Amino acid sequence: MSQQPIADIFGVAVLIAALLFSKEVADVVGPYMVIVVAATLGASFKVARREKTTRTSAVLFFLRVVGMAVLFTSAVAAALNAYRPELSPRVTVAPIALLIGFVDWPWALSKVVELGLGALQRVFGGKGGES
Repeated sequence: MSQQPIADIFGVAVLIAALLFSKEVADVVGPYMVIVVAATLGASFKVARREKTTRTSAVLFFLRVVGMAVLFTSAVAAALNAYRPELSPRVTVAPIALLIGFVDWPWALSKVVELGLGALQRVFGGKGGES
């Protein structure tokens, strides 16, 4: 039986997980290891930019960011693959998880809401509820 070469980061993660778990479990756990490591790396950059806080606050921040990455990375990768079929989710998962960990989400979401409200104001002419 010839063994296939390890072609990407998923293969490496599955190989590492297979050292601890059965092959079936490693096939499931490996991709999540990639997401957790990439999100943690991104979050480490964000923690370095934040105001100095307690260790507990930093750990809770890491848990929130990694949890958000675990929940949303696969969905974002699948949506990106549906929009651009040449981009395989295997290729995009790690950068997406890194980006989820890196982005300052409260600031980004406030800018999105600000742009949306500005667009609504332009559409409705800024009449302020006049009939």
